[in-house]
Amino acid sequence: MEAKVHCMGDSSWRNTLACHDFPILLQRTIVGPFLNGSVNWLTYHNLNCHLYERENVTINQLLIFSLDLRKETCKYILLPDSTTVVSQDLLKLAVLRGCLCFYYNHMRTHFVLWEMKEFGVQESWTQLVNVSYVHLQIGEFLNWLLLPVCLSENGDVVMLVCEEEDEAIMYNQKDGIVEPVELSNNQIRYADEHMQSLVLPCPRPH
Repeated sequence: MEAKVHCMGDSSWRNTLACHDFPILLQRTIVGPFLNGSVNWLTYHNLNCHLYERENVTINQLLIFSLDLRKETCKYILLPDSTTVVSQDLLKLAVLRGCLCFYYNHMRTHFVLWEMKEFGVQESWTQLVNVSYVHLQIGEFLNWLLLPVCLSENGDVVMLVCEEEDEAIMYNQKDGIVEPVELSNNQIRYADEHMQSLVLPCPRPH
């Protein structure tokens, strides 16, 4: 597989990197968050396995594939060392307060958010949020993924959007307070930093 890049001002896409063993990306992570000059995607740990055929995987069966646009190199980044079982449709990457984050719907009863405090260092993963949907007052079971939009500087307060219900809440985990948030257009579908380049992972013809 190869990666194509389209920068602001370019008239066409250009090939930037070809990988003989380009990973299989998780379906919901085709849009990779941008951080420190790199685009990052969730992928499978073993390229020769058939994890993509399963509904559930463990966290340690996944990796982050990171494409550095400035150096035009790629590398793999380890997720938190955990055997927690997660649904492949209910986990994603995000960038919050300048750090790469990994979040998921655990057992359809809890929202969990991890933050990598030092980019590329597995030991720097820190679990910031682990809260039940009952406590968040949005139901006992959830079959979709909450979207973390922003995180306070001290990590105590996180704003979460429930896309299926067009609702947003502010959760203060220090004191356990949950407050609804009024949205101007009643919808937030996606939140990200602006960037000057687009990256498209493309399968190479056999």
